[in-house]
Amino acid sequence: MIRVYLSEKKGTILAAILFPLFFSIYFLYLCGSQVYSADVLYLDGVYAAGVVILFLVDFRRFRRKSRQKEDMEQEIECRKEEIAVLKEEITEQNDYITRWLHEVKVPLSALELMNGRNSDAELKREMRFCTERIGMLLRTMLMYGKMGSMENDVTFTAVKLEDAVRETVKNHSFFLIRGGFEIRMELAGIKVFTDRRWLVYMLDQITANAVKYKAEESDRVPEILFRGRRISDDETELMVRDNGRGIAAEEMPYLFDRGYTGGNVRNGDYRSTGMGLYFTRKAADRLGVKLEVHSEEGKWTSFVFRFYNNYSIRHE
Repeated sequence: MIRVYLSEKKGTILAAILFPLFFSIYFLYLCGSQVYSADVLYLDGVYAAGVVILFLVDFRRFRRKSRQKEDMEQEIECRKEEIAVLKEEITEQNDYITRWLHEVKVPLSALELMNGRNSDAELKREMRFCTERIGMLLRTMLMYGKMGSMENDVTFTAVKLEDAVRETVKNHSFFLIRGGFEIRMELAGIKVFTDRRWLVYMLDQITANAVKYKAEESDRVPEILFRGRRISDDETELMVRDNGRGIAAEEMPYLFDRGYTGGNVRNGDYRSTGMGLYFTRKAADRLGVKLEVHSEEGKWTSFVFRFYNNYSIRHE
């Protein structure tokens, strides 16, 4: 440690040695007739003693800081090892979940085939509702499992909004038909530069919410509008608007918070986990998409996706 200290302080030490030499030469040889050599030597001794004390104090401080630095480096290395272990465990869990999800699809498909031969119409509808619900949850869970390493699972391409919206409508076709929804598309062949699977995932979450919270009035036909609009060369807007229950103004700031369920629990509706919109915002942030929400309680809700950096496809 002394060698390290001397190496770091060699400039200061050299200056501390040269100063008294210059001091002594100046006063003894240049001003020798006016200064007593004993006084100069006395001052040199006082200076040397002061320098030694200062260096001893500084060395103790240096040694203490060095030990603290070593302790911190050891702590950092331990934390790095713990983080590496945790990352490996998370990766293994995600891999297991992904394999499990794919395996579950097999018995689910078999159950759907068996239900096709069900002669009880009412039971057949209820079972279809359950299998479709399970299938939708499996798709959501599969994409969630990939979100931890989303940067390795994103492929940016020119995506036609109409194709992504139609895939979402197909994914939710059973629930949309069951709920009597009217689907309107005003997309005009617009394309955006993004990842199609993750765009469909986000649209799935918004559509599922529209189905879940449709208006309770029997005289109002539930509706979902998908409207695309080119704002500028590098900005495109996709709006998804429903005429459902809407969102209370006091709940809007917390809508994308993890686990937030708002008034659903207070109204006795425990179907919401409060995670769908949280994951939607998270995916949007990773894709560089700005997500906005506007609503009027009891009338409508509108989610707006803003896509940027679409210069390369603006003329298509």
